[in-house]
Amino acid sequence: MNDNNVNPFEYVSILNSIILGLGITQVLSAFSELLYNLKRVKFYWPHTCWVVFILFLHIQDWFITYKLKQWPAWHLPELFFLLLYPIALFLVAKMLLPTNDEEERHDMRLFYRTQYPIIFYITGFCIFVSIAFNLYFLNDSWLYQLPLVLVLLVVLYIPFNKVENELVHKALALALVIGSIASVIYAQDVWVIG
Repeated sequence: MNDNNVNPFEYVSILNSIILGLGITQVLSAFSELLYNLKRVKFYWPHTCWVVFILFLHIQDWFITYKLKQWPAWHLPELFFLLLYPIALFLVAKMLLPTNDEEERHDMRLFYRTQYPIIFYITGFCIFVSIAFNLYFLNDSWLYQLPLVLVLLVVLYIPFNKVENELVHKALALALVIGSIASVIYAQDVWVIG
């Protein structure tokens, strides 16, 4: 086999894509399990918004990583850094949906209430890594990162201060979904492969 057949980005993106694929599989298989037990499951729309948001982040990372196709060479620390985000997303995907037979498995409001702190902390880590990625790999400006910094502060404030107000959680869930849709509309040039 000739090493010249595969460029550095293709080689690196394989591992990144595998991890993203595992996260997407986790979300889709666990959510389909809930749908399979539809008669017993009580859905909670803020939790469902989080499922959609985390699935969106997996797909977004796959798109954004393609921007690195011209990166000349990859060093091991850069690879580790690149993989931090999909690994953290996989962890969020694993924590986001139930995988056991306990009673909370059927009440998504209860499940969300028990899981949201760890989900928020890991999501906060994802946002932090995303900001660093944008600055290092994409050479984006700090000004462009301000919306992400704001989301990071909110996502970390809620579990750190044990905010249990349901209205706050509903507002955040709705804002994340609306913000995701707005980012696709606003940054259409990012959502292109080719």
